[in-house]
Amino acid sequence: MGFGYLTLGTVTLKAREGNPKPRIWRHSQDSSLVNSMGLPNDGAQKITTHLQRTNSRLRPIIVSISGLGVDEIVDCYRLMEPFSDGFELNISTPNTLGVRMFQEPEILESLLVAINSIRKSQKPVWVKLPPYFNEKEREKILNLVKVCARNSIDGLTLINTKLVNEPRASIGTGGLSGPPIFCDMLRIVSDVYKETQGKIPINACGGISSGPDVWKALEAGASTTQLYTALIYQGPGVVSKINRELLELLQKARMESIGEVIGRGVK
Repeated sequence: MGFGYLTLGTVTLKAREGNPKPRIWRHSQDSSLVNSMGLPNDGAQKITTHLQRTNSRLRPIIVSISGLGVDEIVDCYRLMEPFSDGFELNISTPNTLGVRMFQEPEILESLLVAINSIRKSQKPVWVKLPPYFNEKEREKILNLVKVCARNSIDGLTLINTKLVNEPRASIGTGGLSGPPIFCDMLRIVSDVYKETQGKIPINACGGISSGPDVWKALEAGASTTQLYTALIYQGPGVVSKINRELLELLQKARMESIGEVIGRGVK
C-alpha cells in the first residue's frame, strides 16, 4: 500500500473488552472521528502468536503497548519484544483513565527505567504524548519530554487524540481525530522540536490526509508521520496519493531527499 511501517495496537498484557459499544462516531462535515474505544484487544499472548505467523515481508511492525501499572507494561514489553521491530508506549489515551497516571514525570521515569533495564535489543522505543492547549499543560508535557530524553527514548509520537465531550459514549468523553487537530499537531511538533533542538526524532500523528500535510509536518520537525482517520474517509489509496504528492513537492523544491525538509520551517 506504500507505508514505511505499521503500528499495531494498542496492546495490553491481558485481553480487554474496551468500553461498551457504540464507541466510535463519524463527523462527516469535517472528516473527523470521535472514538471512545478503551483499548479493546486480545492481549499480548494471543497477539504475539499472530505476530509469529506474520510474513516477514510485512515488517517493520511497531507495537503500541499500554497498561494500568508499571509492571503490567513491562511484562507486556518483555513478552512481545522478540516479535516486534519496535514499541510505542501509549501513555496518553484519553479513553482509559488509569493510563494517565504515566503523565506524572516520576511515574513515567519509573516506567522508562524499568523498560530500559530489560531491553535486550536495539529495537526503538517511542513514547506517545497527549496534546496541550495552555501554558500549564505545555509545561507538563515538556517535562515529560525531558524525562524521555533523560532515559534515551528513541522517538516521540505527537500527538494523541483530543479529549472531547461525547454524550453518546459510555464514559461521556472520546478522542477527536482528523483534520480538526492538524494545526494543534503542527504547533506541538514544532514546539517540541525546538525544545529538544531536533535531537529526538518525532513521529507526527494528527489530522494528516495529504502530501502537503505530511510536508508541513516534516517542516515542523517530524521525521515520520502516521495516518488513521484519513484511511477511513479516503480509503487505502490515500497512501499512494500522499507518496506521489510528496515526490511532486520534492521535485518542485529541487530537493533530492525528504530528510532535507525536516525542521526547515522551525524558527
